[in-house]
Amino acid sequence: MSAVSDSTPLIYLAAVDKFELLRHYFSFILIPNTVHDEVVQAGYEQHGALETQKGVEDGWIKVVHLTNDQYIADLLNLGMTQTDAHVVALAQEQQADLLIADDAMVRKQAQSLGLPLSGTIGILLNAQRDGHIPDLKAMLDQLIAVGFYLQPNGQFYKDLLQRAI
Repeated sequence: MSAVSDSTPLIYLAAVDKFELLRHYFSFILIPNTVHDEVVQAGYEQHGALETQKGVEDGWIKVVHLTNDQYIADLLNLGMTQTDAHVVALAQEQQADLLIADDAMVRKQAQSLGLPLSGTIGILLNAQRDGHIPDLKAMLDQLIAVGFYLQPNGQFYKDLLQRAI
């Protein structure tokens, strides 16, 4: 199975020491050059930088340079960032099995295009279901502790814990 990934899943899965789940679930991951630049170059010495670069060197993460400037411009006109526009364009262009993104605007655009979608939490839910994570609550709390936006008293958090039972 192939996937296109935005920056946040790479960063946050590395931050909670679960980056290897990406390798486990996907034969390869495509990232636009803007995601690579954001995670590896701009994020040098931050979570996800070394893991992403190692994935690129090992060949299971592939950096793609997009050329459809008009489509990217159209996405930018919707208010997307450069990186987010590249992620959506790459997922659509490559007809990836899955787009992995947490950003609300990316997810909304992906849904409007009918692109299969998951996020960091979706990966963790699958891992919990498959026995790779024994305690989803502890993992979610760890995500929150490293800066992932999830309200521990919110309904979504409670729903996640219910689904994990």
